[in-house]
Amino acid sequence: MNFQNTLFAILLACTYSMLNAQTPDLSNESNLFESKNAQINGDDRIRKLEEKYIRINQSEQALDGYRIQLFSSSGPESWTRANNVQSEFLKIYPDIDVYVIHIKPSFRVRIGDYRTRLDAERFYIEIKENFPDAFIVRDRINFPVLNIEKEEEKD
Repeated sequence: MNFQNTLFAILLACTYSMLNAQTPDLSNESNLFESKNAQINGDDRIRKLEEKYIRINQSEQALDGYRIQLFSSSGPESWTRANNVQSEFLKIYPDIDVYVIHIKPSFRVRIGDYRTRLDAERFYIEIKENFPDAFIVRDRINFPVLNIEKEEEKD
């Protein structure tokens, strides 16, 4: 009987310690903060990281996407040649955005803001006759114009 009582006491102590391990230890919490959707009990560093993430994303005015590169050259006349390619393209396609980019030591002419490679390939097929040296590149692109903004421009 004494053995059974001892065994029961040990099992009870182990069970209590396991149950106690499941409760959150809030004794060293430095902050408690809430948002619209959630309440976060945790270190103040969590809130600071969240604020930093929001600040970085608000300042970022581009996203990953694709553009079509028409021209790339370095040398004394590369800027002039890049502007000539830009003018030539705008004569044919005035509604497409053209970017003359200087990445040392070369000047590059890139066009469009395509979210997917498939979108870029569709336009690439259309222009490859006039610009046979063009190719698709990954780039940081501008955010697309929303339908709401398009409707406001019409009014």
